[in-house]
Amino acid sequence: MNSKQNRREFLKNSAKGTLGLITLSAIPLTLTACSDGENINTSAMANLGPLEDLKKGPFPKKVDYVVTIEDGWVTQERSGFVFIQMEENNNEMMIMSPICTHLGCTASFAKEDQKKEGITFFCPCHGGEYDEFGNNIGGPPPRPLDVFQPYIKDGEVYIPVLSPTERT
Repeated sequence: MNSKQNRREFLKNSAKGTLGLITLSAIPLTLTACSDGENINTSAMANLGPLEDLKKGPFPKKVDYVVTIEDGWVTQERSGFVFIQMEENNNEMMIMSPICTHLGCTASFAKEDQKKEGITFFCPCHGGEYDEFGNNIGGPPPRPLDVFQPYIKDGEVYIPVLSPTERT
């Protein structure tokens, strides 16, 4: 075997090993997402409050949170907010990130004159427009607002603030 074949074989095996490690590291995340909420570790999640309170309108509504995140030896407190919308046809709660999908600015509720045009959320940085379900309807955002997978434990709703789910 010449040195080119040895290098190719080494790179091929390295790529396979890396892909295997990535696959193995993703298995616990998928198992956590399928869990029923009883065995979920909510210590790094934001508590949005009691489910019964969050189901009360009017919708969409803004819900503030404060969460303490421990990353290695660094502990930091983060505050933020999400938008909550109830889907009327199936009574499911949608928890949307306010982070604009264009360049990461923060969207807020639209002004009254914008609401007349069907805009519910507006990002002032570059004119991103979203409807009441976070769908991008104008401006440069390439996709809808991201959403959070809610976890319910003891009647409280938790979200993993560092892991929103991208919608297309």
